[in-house]
Amino acid sequence: MLSATSLPPGLAVAQELDGDVPRAQAGRGQRVLSDPEALFRRVLTHIQDEYVDEVERRDLFYAAIRGMVRELDPHSDFLDPQAYRAFQDDLCGIYGGAGFQVEYRGGQYEIVKVFPDSPAERVDLRAGDVLLEVEGAALVGLAMSEILARMRGEVGTVLALRLRRGDEPPFELRLVRQAVELPTVQAEFLEPGYVLVRIHYFHEDAATKLDEQLRTLDARSPDGLRGVILDVRDNPGGVVDEAVGIADLFLSEGVIVSTRGRTDDENDDRTARAGSRWESLPVTVLVNDYTASSAEILAAALRDNARATLIGAQTFGKGTVQRLVELLDGSALRLTVSRLLTPAGEAIQGNGIVPDLTVGEAREDPAREPALRETDLPRALGPGTEAPDEAPVFDAAARIEDLAVRLAYQVLRLEERRRRRPPPRVVP
Repeated sequence: MLSATSLPPGLAVAQELDGDVPRAQAGRGQRVLSDPEALFRRVLTHIQDEYVDEVERRDLFYAAIRGMVRELDPHSDFLDPQAYRAFQDDLCGIYGGAGFQVEYRGGQYEIVKVFPDSPAERVDLRAGDVLLEVEGAALVGLAMSEILARMRGEVGTVLALRLRRGDEPPFELRLVRQAVELPTVQAEFLEPGYVLVRIHYFHEDAATKLDEQLRTLDARSPDGLRGVILDVRDNPGGVVDEAVGIADLFLSEGVIVSTRGRTDDENDDRTARAGSRWESLPVTVLVNDYTASSAEILAAALRDNARATLIGAQTFGKGTVQRLVELLDGSALRLTVSRLLTPAGEAIQGNGIVPDLTVGEAREDPAREPALRETDLPRALGPGTEAPDEAPVFDAAARIEDLAVRLAYQVLRLEERRRRRPPPRVVP
């Protein structure tokens, strides 16, 4: 056991001084005890003068700031210049990288999406693969911003990864970074008039892109759009203003989201404005347990304003807003400044959004033979009347493998039939 006399003189004095602080009534030790800034400066001096390896002063300050901010909550962060550049790439949706999305799930970093025509797709990375190392460095203890900064880089440079797939042994691969554009909004017909819209992220201009795609599909559909399914499953969020903008496309009035913070500037109610082309278009929204943040804003806004049926699983529950403060050296502070409330006044944080209809995401076996129907039998009689103008509600839905999408489509069709149903006769 080392005694004070066996330590370097400076450290021996420090140990003696700090040990005497509780009994001291004045002097330097008492000032250190009552002044955390003085304590910080003292620790910094010891590290700079006595640590076994020389450490850059800037690195020490960055580490101290990062540790201080991350003690606040999981979403506040300090972004050094490299991490901040990666964050800005995320907001605009274009970056030099591998082309996959990774999230922290169940104590590990899991790939949740592989983007089409990306380096990741070409080397057969898959959703569910677990990321273990980037450029030979383990990811333990790193924030997501640091991991993203390590994976991003100049187009044409090589990225080395180590991963694990299921119960198989870990494997390594190398891929060449390319310019990757993150998908924001992808819209497609389920059948003429009915559209499935996958909102992957709330990047800049997401609301404008969605409006443009709906207009294009509306023009291509003989009778215009009759219903839309907004799929925000596995959507981690993004820019709050874009979620508000998309909600406003489908609302003519009402609160979209409220924010509540410590200062008056952070207390705000965002409301819808009339005039959008899609204010009366029937809507359903698909959510799951990884629908988060801005995606939860959109889901709650449409549900609470009685504009959409929510289908899926209870959402993630990330209900806070982070303000981005750019700093002089190219770094940035991402600081939580307010909590989000739904139009009904419920806190999203820690609660999430409970859907109206709960359904899993299992997909049926496409190789399974379809069920036999009366019309498939030899010499089956017809209905004896003229065929209806449209197919039965569930016939078209039977072609949809995704159970949540199928249910959402059925809800839209049933809503359309309810609107068309004539009022009951009044019997005198």
